[in-house]
Amino acid sequence: MSWIEETFLMRDCVKFIPSSRDLHRCVPVCQVCQNLIRCCCGRLIAEHSWKDSPPPFTLCPGPEQEVDQDWSTEHHTKASPTNAYGTIDFQDTATRVCRAKYVRVAEDSKAELVLQLMLKEWQMEKPKLLLSVHGGLQNFTLPPKVKHSFSRGLITAALSTGAWIFTDGVNTGVSKYVGEAVKTFGSHKLRKRNTVGLTSWGLIDNNMELIGRDVFRPYQPVGNPLSKRASLNRFHSHFLLVDDGTLGKYGCQQGLRRNLEKQIQLQRIHPRLNHGVPVLCVVIEGGPALVSTVLDYVSRAPPVPVLIFEGSGRAADLLAFLHKQTANHRKLVSDIEQDFLLRISDVFTVDAAEASHLYSLLLQCMDYRQAITIFDSESEDQAAPDISILSATLKGTGASPAEQLSMTLAWDRADVAQKDVLVFGRHWQMGSLEQAMLDALLMDRVSFVKLLIDNGMTMSRFLTVERLEDLYNTGQTDRFLRHLVEDVKQSSLPAGYRLSLIDIGMVIEYLVGGAYRSTYTRKNFRAAYNRQLKELSQMGSPEASHSSGLHVLPLLVFPFNYNDLFVWAVLQQRQEMALFLWQHGEEALARATVACKMYRSMSVEARQSGMDDNASERFKEYSLEFGRLAVDFLDCAFHQNEQMAMKLLTSEMEAWSHFTCLQMAVSSCHRTFVSHSCTQTLLTDLWTGPLNMRKNSVIRIILSLLLPPAVFLLEFKSKAEMCHVPQSHEVMLFSLDSVKSDPMVNTGSEMKTSTLTLCLSWIKRLYEFYTAPVVKFWFHTIFYLAFLMLFSFVVLVKMGDQPSIQEWLVIAYIMSSAVEKVREVLMSEPRKLSHKLKIWFSEYWNISDFVAILLFLSGLVLRWYPDPYRTAGRLAYCLDIIFWFIRLTELLAVNQHAGPYLTMITKMTSNMFFIVVMMAIVLLSFGVSRKAILSPDEEPSWSLARDVVFQPYWMIYGEVYAGEIDSCDDGVPCSSASFLTPFLQAVYMFFQYIIMVNILIAFFNNIYFDMASTSNKLWKYNRYRYIMTYLERPWLPPPLVVLSHLTLALSATYRTLRRDAEAEEKYRDRRSGLKLHLCSEDRKKLHEFEEKCVYTYKHKKREERDGGQNKRIKATAERSEEMSSMVGEVLEKVQVIQDSLSGLDCQLGQLQDLSSLVMDTATILSASDCLHQEEARLDQSFPVSSGHSYSQTPFVSGHLELPYRKFSIGEQYLCHSQEETSVEEEKEEYLAEREEDEDNHEEGSQKELFPNMTSSRTSSHTVLLSNHDDISEGLVNPAFSLENSQPAPLSSDQCERHLKSRWNRMSVNHPYIWCRSLSSSVENITFCAAPLCPERDSFPSLCRPMRAMERNNLMRLALSVPFTPVSIFGGEEVSVYTLQDSDPSTLPPCWSTQGMSALLQPLSSEEGSLDGGLCLGCRALCTWAENDVLRTGLVYVVKAFKPEVVRVWQRYFPGDTALQLCLREIQQQRAAQRLMNIFNQIKPNEVQHTPRFLDVSLIQWHSSGQWFTIERNMTGHFRKYNNNTGEEIDPCCTLEETLLAFSHWTYQFSNRELLVLDLQGVGEELTDPTVVMAENQSGNRNELLFGADNLGDAAIKSFLQNHCCTSCCYLLGLTGQCRFLEVSYIRNIYCKFYCFSFEFLLV
Repeated sequence: MSWIEETFLMRDCVKFIPSSRDLHRCVPVCQVCQNLIRCCCGRLIAEHSWKDSPPPFTLCPGPEQEVDQDWSTEHHTKASPTNAYGTIDFQDTATRVCRAKYVRVAEDSKAELVLQLMLKEWQMEKPKLLLSVHGGLQNFTLPPKVKHSFSRGLITAALSTGAWIFTDGVNTGVSKYVGEAVKTFGSHKLRKRNTVGLTSWGLIDNNMELIGRDVFRPYQPVGNPLSKRASLNRFHSHFLLVDDGTLGKYGCQQGLRRNLEKQIQLQRIHPRLNHGVPVLCVVIEGGPALVSTVLDYVSRAPPVPVLIFEGSGRAADLLAFLHKQTANHRKLVSDIEQDFLLRISDVFTVDAAEASHLYSLLLQCMDYRQAITIFDSESEDQAAPDISILSATLKGTGASPAEQLSMTLAWDRADVAQKDVLVFGRHWQMGSLEQAMLDALLMDRVSFVKLLIDNGMTMSRFLTVERLEDLYNTGQTDRFLRHLVEDVKQSSLPAGYRLSLIDIGMVIEYLVGGAYRSTYTRKNFRAAYNRQLKELSQMGSPEASHSSGLHVLPLLVFPFNYNDLFVWAVLQQRQEMALFLWQHGEEALARATVACKMYRSMSVEARQSGMDDNASERFKEYSLEFGRLAVDFLDCAFHQNEQMAMKLLTSEMEAWSHFTCLQMAVSSCHRTFVSHSCTQTLLTDLWTGPLNMRKNSVIRIILSLLLPPAVFLLEFKSKAEMCHVPQSHEVMLFSLDSVKSDPMVNTGSEMKTSTLTLCLSWIKRLYEFYTAPVVKFWFHTIFYLAFLMLFSFVVLVKMGDQPSIQEWLVIAYIMSSAVEKVREVLMSEPRKLSHKLKIWFSEYWNISDFVAILLFLSGLVLRWYPDPYRTAGRLAYCLDIIFWFIRLTELLAVNQHAGPYLTMITKMTSNMFFIVVMMAIVLLSFGVSRKAILSPDEEPSWSLARDVVFQPYWMIYGEVYAGEIDSCDDGVPCSSASFLTPFLQAVYMFFQYIIMVNILIAFFNNIYFDMASTSNKLWKYNRYRYIMTYLERPWLPPPLVVLSHLTLALSATYRTLRRDAEAEEKYRDRRSGLKLHLCSEDRKKLHEFEEKCVYTYKHKKREERDGGQNKRIKATAERSEEMSSMVGEVLEKVQVIQDSLSGLDCQLGQLQDLSSLVMDTATILSASDCLHQEEARLDQSFPVSSGHSYSQTPFVSGHLELPYRKFSIGEQYLCHSQEETSVEEEKEEYLAEREEDEDNHEEGSQKELFPNMTSSRTSSHTVLLSNHDDISEGLVNPAFSLENSQPAPLSSDQCERHLKSRWNRMSVNHPYIWCRSLSSSVENITFCAAPLCPERDSFPSLCRPMRAMERNNLMRLALSVPFTPVSIFGGEEVSVYTLQDSDPSTLPPCWSTQGMSALLQPLSSEEGSLDGGLCLGCRALCTWAENDVLRTGLVYVVKAFKPEVVRVWQRYFPGDTALQLCLREIQQQRAAQRLMNIFNQIKPNEVQHTPRFLDVSLIQWHSSGQWFTIERNMTGHFRKYNNNTGEEIDPCCTLEETLLAFSHWTYQFSNRELLVLDLQGVGEELTDPTVVMAENQSGNRNELLFGADNLGDAAIKSFLQNHCCTSCCYLLGLTGQCRFLEVSYIRNIYCKFYCFSFEFLLV
């Protein structure tokens, strides 16, 4: 059993107590009682657990039982280990994975155990703030501003502070808004979403699915709308499901929630801070119970602050109103009080007594008004919501300023601290700000450190020994620092060891290396520190020492206290803090180079110590970051002032062991820094010294060395030009100023003074010439070349018994050079001799010189003895000269051209080791085997090793020893296995010569190309060492250097006799190294310049960051322009394609007309042959036939000239298309039906179709005709008759005359020229007014010959006879015609060739009648449908236009007005549907809603022959969002914003040519839109475009005046001028579809 099961319990009801007080006496309990009567816990009898007791036999209490027993959790439930805990996987989250931890606990669970579960088992981060959200339980609507402020403020405050959020956890009410806030603004990580839902177990829908121990349960949060229970919100991270044994009841979790909040308050907000976790109650909306909850929060001790969002509704608004009205302890006026009581009654729907009680509770809340904060999202002075939440927490807790600062420090919200805590005039206790600074440093709160520094915190007052040691001994990353201390001390540290500043100083020296000496390890600091520790140990315990503090002594009174904090940040690996501290204080460039060096050493130490690679890489990245910072800062300073920048490089830094920035950069191998132009310029000035030579410098220097008087002809730099160049100590002493200050000179005559000054100037010029490094180099080079010549002569000639003069000179040179090397070691910067030797031997040339000197000394000793020792000594000379010749390469390293090549050679030599080892392995493997095979009888000797190595080695260079390949050819006896040697040699040569040598060449080639790009930088870096070598070397070369050594010995003796320790230590610090010694005034100017550079650098970086954003914006704009031009080109190509398709459509239309003529001719021929047979067959098969097909029979009609000739159609008549039907029969049939329709049929059919029909509200376009007299003649299908009468046949002569007139008229007028496209259908026919034909007064005439497609499609619709089934179901027979979709890029949608039959049963007037707008409608139930054209059992809405509307349009469509209006109504909705489809395809993902229009079909009522539209009935709350006049509602949700934005989008998308209005429907399902077209596109307003409710420009103008763009409009980019979207190609395709026969101008 797990810890959760052992700790937490659940409760089950074990006693059935009926909730109803009616006594049921049925024995045993009947099935009705078991399924209807519930227990007080909310469960039925079968839902109880009867494991421990049997179910009740009867619900009637016995004579001794109490009837009024109250159910309680304590007495009627049983506790058992919980059986539900694990992980919930929410199933309806398509965008991201949402999972949550959950557990079922009893209501009396201990809060400390629940908190342990959350921290230990669920591993939630400890909270620094608890936000308890309370509000309405049922769904409610928040205003957009309030919702945005609440969502953004809550999540921002939680994420920035690490807060927990407590809610009810259900998917309704305020918990749902919290979930939406987490979804919109929260983090996707579970550990970052600390949103806890405390919910009643019995209130959860489908809670039985969660039962299981440590399980992973899928959960569907879509609940049953008829259920009283709720589902869990999927955006919560954890759920505490509180169980009290009830089902479907709310409130049992409140007690556990209250206890858990109190337990969290007892937790520390941070390990370093003593303040508890603050709690804030956030109030949104809410009912009467919320008032008591708020009162409970504010009346606690200490009080819990409450933040109320004003404008959220109900209880929140009442609290906000009362809080404002009772400000400054005011009381409500009696009138306002009465109005307030009435408002309480109205808001909560309670009586007066309950309202008075709630009012008293509200007044009690106002007694704690200091703990209540009102957030008004409408106020302009209101702060950001997250800041308001945190400010309310600080204000309501009543904490002291120090505690408030601690809370903001734990939250890491410096903005809140600056606004509410660190305000002017607030009194602070002594030491509180210092403690806050210490906490901020230890918690790595950079923003707070900056805030405290800006508010007057000084390092001299804050930084003490005690605090500095606390900083080093407290932290999360001190393990590596302790490891460094152990490496320095060469011993393990005991547990609990407290690092001292002396230990830190040793670590700093260890990391920086070289001769660096930390301030913490100097004698004066050690003495004062140890003395202070001794005094404190005598006073008492170590605790007393910390209480008294070491800061009583001025131990850390340094000029730059920021340096100590900076070093602490580096050693503690706090990079962000180190970068911040770098900006403060002085010596910024020095701090950057020091950090670069220390991080580099830490990286090497981490790698060598076997720590993880991440630590080493992290230190290396930190080092590179500070290296780049140093280079950038140096570049900024160099551009401002070159001389001051070079002073920064070489000025002596007393705080950094008298090092210079250049020394520190070289020790950290920062090649980029040393290769910078500023550094190289300084090195060039150092190399030339006071000589002002730029051209032919080598010749002039050599000439001056050979002829010393030529020195006075050279040019020297002025003092101003040399102010930035460091001078040696001797040069500073030997200055003209000291001479001028001599009193003997001042007392002499003017003549003597001028003569002496001139002599001294000559002497100084000579001294400056010979002490210049470039002169030293050539002076030493000349002597060195002479030495090599003499040494070569000594080696080449015979060595005598006594050394010759040349040999004595060589001996003098080498011995003086040895003395010089000793001087270099002794005068180096380190104090200890071992350290001096370690640094000196780190240089390769020093090792080479040491070996050469030792070898020469050994040869010199041996040459004094006779042979063979003299010969050995001479041999030592011969080998020793090799080292001195190699030493010449160092002289070439100074040259700019030869130096890079020497660097490459050095790199190749150092990297070829492993390849040479592999080649040696191959060589030895072959050499040993070869020698062993060829010479099996060799005796032991050293020649074996020579033969094994030498011959295989020379084979690498091409010497194959051909004569020895086959040793048996000369007849000499050989080994029996000698035949193997040629084979082995072949293999050896292949591997060694072909493979290994080529690999070595390739390796060298790779190194060459890699070094070619960096060799110049490496040479510049090595140049510093060469210049420093000659700068520190005496100007006299060996053997004359002995004179310089005597001078140095005398000066050292003089300083020793003076016995000035302080001066001696100062001299030792300054005697070596490239350092510029400045006076206090010059140092102050240099620091001011450096501070100015720091400010300039920060400003430059800020501009680069801002400029980078501007560049990205500019680049984006340029790319947008390029894309726009490309889109324009594509549009032009699309237009060309459209023109080609239009021409193709015309040709296809002509072909279809020709096919129609052929079919008509075939029909006439077949009708004349089979007239009587077809008539008889029709009489027999018409009532039960599956369908009839009709063809068209046009008649001659005249033309009518109208002002709107833009749209017109030809008149046509209908007749049977069967082969045996005569023309006379068709005419008589038609006349009979027309007469019957005019006299009797229409009035009766309407009454029979919808009897007793009344009107009710529906959409603006839906009606059925209620009066037959108002109905105009429509297009009647002759296939149906009320009395099933057969049509009378016409004469064949009349039919033939009509046909002939049709052919003649078509041949004359060429109707093919009006065929615009193949996509014409009955839906794109626009009828015009036409008078009655004089010959056939009942038939309208044609305005012009109709188009081919229009004629054919209309005939298919009007003359198709659907199958009429036997009416075995209830309802009226109708024919349904649907518009079949096809690919819009190829063919348009077309009407079905035959209508499908269906049965519709009109509903009663109470539930079926509809009224509104231009139409009447009626609901009808589909009882049967052919091929499921309508869904059986579904309710539909049948619509027809009102009589007055039909009368208005009858003069334009005489005879078929109703049909034409219905067709345009369908066409209008289909157009809006197509636009909506495009809108849904191109809308951004932020627009979540996907609205759609219903499909509309055309039906013909068989009993009346009338035409109607039909669509599916919508259930739900019907809303209207705008009307056809352009007025619209004020949107209050995203759906309404989306729909209003759709109307705006249609206007922009169509290039301001049409507008879709009158949006209405239920939810996302819409119906009956109005497509409004501008009058300049529709021509004359007497035309009917789209629908009868098209108000044209007036509606468009009204819409533009009334419409307010919402956030959805901005997402769609609809502001400003009309813009063409990227869907232009799709739009053009759909334009083709809507070009029916009228101009649908979308293009």
